[in-house]
Amino acid sequence: MSVATPWSADFAADLTTADPRIQRLIAAEETRNNGTVNLIASESYCPKATVEAEASILVNKNATGYPAERNVAGCQVINEIEELACARALALFGAEHANIQALSSTIANIAVLRGLLKQGDTILSLRESAGGHHSHGARYHVSGQDYKVVGFGVDEAVGAIDLEAVLKKARAERPAMIVAGSTAYPRAIDFKGLRRIADEVGALFFADIAHVAGLVVTGLHENPAPYADVVTTSTHKTFCGPRTGGLILSRKAHAAAVDDALFPGMQGAPGAHIIAGRAVLFDIVSRPGFKALMTRVLENAQHLAKAVLDTGIPLYLGGTDTHMVVADLRKLDVSEVALDRVLEEHNILCNRITLPIRDGDASRVGLRLGSNAMTIRGMDAEGLATAAQAIASIVRRPDRALDAGLAKRMRALGDAYPVPLGFLPQQAAAA
Repeated sequence: MSVATPWSADFAADLTTADPRIQRLIAAEETRNNGTVNLIASESYCPKATVEAEASILVNKNATGYPAERNVAGCQVINEIEELACARALALFGAEHANIQALSSTIANIAVLRGLLKQGDTILSLRESAGGHHSHGARYHVSGQDYKVVGFGVDEAVGAIDLEAVLKKARAERPAMIVAGSTAYPRAIDFKGLRRIADEVGALFFADIAHVAGLVVTGLHENPAPYADVVTTSTHKTFCGPRTGGLILSRKAHAAAVDDALFPGMQGAPGAHIIAGRAVLFDIVSRPGFKALMTRVLENAQHLAKAVLDTGIPLYLGGTDTHMVVADLRKLDVSEVALDRVLEEHNILCNRITLPIRDGDASRVGLRLGSNAMTIRGMDAEGLATAAQAIASIVRRPDRALDAGLAKRMRALGDAYPVPLGFLPQQAAAA
């Protein structure tokens, strides 16, 4: 028989009753999102079913350890869920081993480094200024503090990573690991070519596909799994899942080392609810509808790239092969301007980034744009062109002061493509 307790009412209350202030703030976030043109390349919108899985009773379960090796009781169901999630991940990528427990893709990256390298080993990775990610060995990041990190760059004339230069550095430095991955590199990465270089110098090859995983699983970008010793990815961005963790795929020979580096080496219990959400995601992205979405994401990236070029603003590396477009503003004197904040005032969301320095440039500024979010919301080429024209107008205006009329038009453009599958009832959103 259920017995009333002093905490019963609080535990049973919904969010509106328990904490109306937070409920109103969540509703405000939904309103804010709808009223913006979201061109942040690292954002997307996740399927409703993944949110339901993450908000399930699984949120309460401690599942420390791996299936069949848990440190707590009562894990029969979560074992089945985790094994299903791993099996689905392996089927998507054709990999040999999957670890689904990393609480972020950056944590996954660090686990790979700690599991497979020794302190002082040399890493060869794409420089951050050329589009690389800080978790691949930036000096200020933990990934760059235990290893010697050597960076490689791009050939802007060719518009791609300079494989000849990578080979030359690899021969000179004899790295223990070559890392392929990026945060602001809009071109397809030649994983097969980098594998050949790794083989020549006896290095491990690690591919971080956090930005392009959705393109990879749909066959729209080369899959690194056949070439890399280990692959990591986030589950959002083009994967379109919740922002709640990372995935590690490896060859069986490296499985134990990487697994041990993550747990017990870095983490405690994983999130059982997070693992369930990823299991649902991996099933959804295996369906034809997701490939249709990713095809549209690529088409819209091409539309966006053309629209930016049509304004007279060049593109970093000349164009895009992915969801990402990088506007090259190095000829404009915008070094001291927080352009992303100015654009946000006009209801356009994107990222300011730093590009490689060249002689004669006025700055090192670029804008990273992405087509994922607005494609999911239904925006077409015309809407993207309107946004590109607004961006060009803002960055070229000498004072970059707020244009209230333009901000209103961009808000209306965002509102015309609302976030799908809103997570709040309409009456709550209006509260």
